Amino acid sequence: MDTPHPNRSRSGVPRGFAPTLALSMGVGPLALYGLTATAPLVTADLGLSRAGLGSLPTAAFLTAALLSPLVGRCADLFSPRTVLAVLFGVAGLALLGTASAASYGWLLAAVALCGAAQAMSNPVTNQLIAAHVPRGRRGHLMGLKQSGVQMSQFAAGLLLPSAALLWGWRGAVALAAVAAGVGLALLPSSVPAGRPAPPAGGEGGSGGLPPVVWWLTGYAFAAGAALQATNVYLPLYGFERLEMSVRTAGLTAAIAGGIGLVARITWGRIADRAQHSRGPLLTLAVVAALASCLLLAAEQLHTPALIWGGTALFGASGIAANVVLMLALMRATPVHTVGIASGILAVGLYLGFAVGPMAFGLIVDHTGSYPSAWLTVMGANAVAAVLALFPRREHRPTPALRPA
Repeated sequence: MDTPHPNRSRSGVPRGFAPTLALSMGVGPLALYGLTATAPLVTADLGLSRAGLGSLPTAAFLTAALLSPLVGRCADLFSPRTVLAVLFGVAGLALLGTASAASYGWLLAAVALCGAAQAMSNPVTNQLIAAHVPRGRRGHLMGLKQSGVQMSQFAAGLLLPSAALLWGWRGAVALAAVAAGVGLALLPSSVPAGRPAPPAGGEGGSGGLPPVVWWLTGYAFAAGAALQATNVYLPLYGFERLEMSVRTAGLTAAIAGGIGLVARITWGRIADRAQHSRGPLLTLAVVAALASCLLLAAEQLHTPALIWGGTALFGASGIAANVVLMLALMRATPVHTVGIASGILAVGLYLGFAVGPMAFGLIVDHTGSYPSAWLTVMGANAVAAVLALFPRREHRPTPALRPA
């Protein structure tokens, strides 16, 4: 009988595995969160308009969408340690580039690096979980690692504005690059060495992916568009239409994020125990659509209290959807193609992230009101619900790893 390695947990993965995966998810978008948290100082320093500031996350998400298939394939071919080292390195460069940007053009280049780091995060972390964590234990770990994004957003909002008062926004964003250094330092002890074994029949690439991956990608696009549209405009909606103060309207984002963090972990466990992912995905889409109904009704019925119910339901559903999506992807895909499959799914997700807020804003600007925009969000969630009904096959065998 083999003696357990002293640095390994009972699940067989090294200690520090989960925190490293969470950090790898959170460090990618950290440059964007730093810009958001210090936005008044950034816009004043560089003379950015609101549209200019808003174009930065769009540029990052489009870059992530373009690169996701390529980096997804790299996650299947190279050692996860190597891919994660590149991820942390690129994220660190994005933060330092953001801090030193002297113009809007250089800022765009820095957020493009931020998008590249985000593109790497899901494929390599999904690959690691699929290869090293047995089913039944994946859901909790998936929820924890996906919550790294919310933890990063929370930490940036809490710490960077105060740091900016001492060292300016550039110093605050540069300070955040320490997170990338911590990730690099953790890699040797927390991430197993090895990469997926080649498929026995030479199968690989996007041509060998099961059809369910494409259905899940469509779901990711629709749910991602609804998610980011709500994320971006919820506080502004409360301020402009429900006569909330700036501070109270901002609490909607904090509450949605806090509930979403818990929901990702909870839904990860639920989806891991479910026999099929259709049920959880359908439930999440329906509840997210109901949340949009409540948000719309808050203005229509002149009942501001409804925005809190809608915010809570949104946090409990829309924010948690990608955890269930990633678990469904692992069930459907052999371990040697989890990276490319995650990259394909991420294209849909990031395109939704880019399109959703843009469409919502254009609708509000064109109509001068919010109802049509909220109906569009409800429609996107309805499309996701329909797509959740289609996938039939999820379970496929996953070959073992080979040493690096």
